[in-house]
Amino acid sequence: MTTTGNSESTSISKVSQRNYNNVTLKTLTAYQLMAQRENMCELFQLLDDSERHNRIVDVQNQKEILEDMKRRLEQSKDLN
Repeated sequence: MTTTGNSESTSISKVSQRNYNNVTLKTLTAYQLMAQRENMCELFQLLDDSERHNRIVDVQNQKEILEDMKRRLEQSKDLN
């Protein structure tokens, strides 16, 4: 009787593990699909990415960062 209970719980465990694996594979597939769609939209410039572009290429922001870094460098030189 102990072996029968053990085999039943083992088979239930395997079934639940298979269901979990299927959900994971479905989720992974959906993620990959969304990532590919996003890549295609970026490739053909179907998205308005000006906000992201401005954050990267913003000249004024880059100058401010440069000045801040220069100021920090001078402060660290003064401490030493």
